[in-house]
Amino acid sequence: MAGSLDTDSSFWSSLERRVHAEWLALTLFTLLVTILLSLYSEQTSIARTDHTFYDSVLRAHPNTDVGEDIVIIAIDDGSIEQLGHWPWRRVIHAQLLERLSEARRVGFDIIFSEPNLAFPHDDALLAQAIARHGRVVLPTMVIEDPAGGSRLQSPLTALAVAATSMGYINVYPDSDGTVRSLTLLRETASGPPWEHFSIAMLGRPVSPTVRPEEKLLIPYAGPAGHFTFYSYAAVLRGDVPAAHFRDRLVLVGAWGSGLGDTFPTPMTRHGEAMSGVEILANGLHALDKDNWIRTLPPWLCALLSGLPVLLACLAFRRFSPRHSFLATLAIIVAWTALAITLLTAFKLWLPITASLIGIALAFPLWSWRSQEASLQHIDRELHSLQQATAWEPAGQHGGTTVYDRSLPARVKLLHQAIARFRHAQQKREETLRFLSHDMRAPQNAILALIEMQRREPEASDDQEVLTRIERRATDTLELMDGFVQLERAEVVSLGQHPIELGSLLLEACDACWEMAQRRHITLLTDDLPEEAWVEGDHKLLSRVLRNLLDNALKYSPDHTTVRCGISRAGDNWHLTIEDQGRGIPPEQIDRIFDPFIRVDADTPGNSGGAGLGLAFVRTTVQRHRGTISAHSLEGRGSVFTISLPALAE
Repeated sequence: MAGSLDTDSSFWSSLERRVHAEWLALTLFTLLVTILLSLYSEQTSIARTDHTFYDSVLRAHPNTDVGEDIVIIAIDDGSIEQLGHWPWRRVIHAQLLERLSEARRVGFDIIFSEPNLAFPHDDALLAQAIARHGRVVLPTMVIEDPAGGSRLQSPLTALAVAATSMGYINVYPDSDGTVRSLTLLRETASGPPWEHFSIAMLGRPVSPTVRPEEKLLIPYAGPAGHFTFYSYAAVLRGDVPAAHFRDRLVLVGAWGSGLGDTFPTPMTRHGEAMSGVEILANGLHALDKDNWIRTLPPWLCALLSGLPVLLACLAFRRFSPRHSFLATLAIIVAWTALAITLLTAFKLWLPITASLIGIALAFPLWSWRSQEASLQHIDRELHSLQQATAWEPAGQHGGTTVYDRSLPARVKLLHQAIARFRHAQQKREETLRFLSHDMRAPQNAILALIEMQRREPEASDDQEVLTRIERRATDTLELMDGFVQLERAEVVSLGQHPIELGSLLLEACDACWEMAQRRHITLLTDDLPEEAWVEGDHKLLSRVLRNLLDNALKYSPDHTTVRCGISRAGDNWHLTIEDQGRGIPPEQIDRIFDPFIRVDADTPGNSGGAGLGLAFVRTTVQRHRGTISAHSLEGRGSVFTISLPALAE
């Protein structure tokens, strides 16, 4: 028992180490993949999935608190129809500024980098109007050089001098062409960084927490049209009172459908784009309220992306497959809910696609590796069992595997091993019964005879006592021999050699000839085929035939006949042994091949035995992939038929 417990402990300890190593390797691998996907998301297609998720959440939870501080004067289609084709004379913009005298600041989303050659005096008039207003912001453009550098394109010198401040108006769409962010500071090769147009509009320094080249996600107020709009022509005509612009930030920019200054945004639902001036308005509002949606540093995003993958791997290690699956779903839902909460409540964007891919990768990999590790370990143990006990699973013959390596096949093999262990447990109980009862009975009888002879030497003749002791000792040896032969038939490795059944039967008849002669019993062999080849263990099959012949002779009256024959039926050879004994009762015929079962054991004159001979016969025949059956009529004899596969020619 102690050895069995030590073996079980060693088995599970070894399996635990293997599974733990597989889990550790899987965890490290999936964490590494997740971190790399997060770090290089922009270079892969998973960024598009993150963008889709981000846009969906932002559309569902727009920043509706836009206030009334920002006003847009739109150069719309109606204004172009009234004032003429674009671009207009710059004196018109000078006239507009006269209407906006009470605005806190006026920003033009219009580039004035080239002189108006058709109306050369208009530039000076616009410069004078800008100077008189005193709170006008003009745009610049960052031009990327093909060589990799960049330069700043400024307005005409006269206009730049008259302007209160300037800032670049560039927007940088993501890889899918959607504008989600603004960069407030652009690094330069020398000198201070260039500032965005929004900083110039507010007229105050940017927060020190804003890093150069940092992309700040815009909390859009909603689809196009969420800010207060006035038509350029209506303002110019004076239809809008000047008081409407008092202390407000006024942006002047293109809104017309043909001007081309439009971009897709997260708020785009059905292909509609948002004008560049409204994107600036959203960015200006975010800067004024300091409610940008910020993204964590890439290294921190990568580390956080690995957290749900680690949690899923821990669940795999501790839970059953069903509970692991449910835990994985819970982690995915919780991580998605956390990302939505961070975005909507805390203005913090945490990409989740890398995490979801990591979890989706970890689950099937763990199912594969844990299952494979367990099955391989069980395969090794089953192989060790097969080597130690000469056990041949169903589906194997002669060491050749004929079953597949699929999971059902391996589970079937495991069930066979379990059945084998159950059979071993049954055999253990039979052995204990054999040792405690069958083996002890003759030994106790011997001890009783010795004790009786010792107490009353004159009561029995010494020769008689020795005869009785000899009989009991012989019974014990026969029991041991039968038991050993049965065990050998069950566990010994079979020798697979061609055997000719006719010759084997004749050898068995020769071995039993002397016993038959003493009883005047005739042993007949009917016309035997010239050759009847099978494959098997010569020694075991010879013992089978001698056991059957021995039983036939034991249970047959004197002066009778025992008939043996061999015939072919399909792919099998049938060997029959028929006696003229008293037969077997119908209620017992189904149990005669069970160990320790003897027919009519209490019948006077019945021969002795342990009831192991026929159990040995059945076990050996079955291990040779054959069958044995018995047919009997009480008082008329019995017929035992062995069927063995014929050897392929």
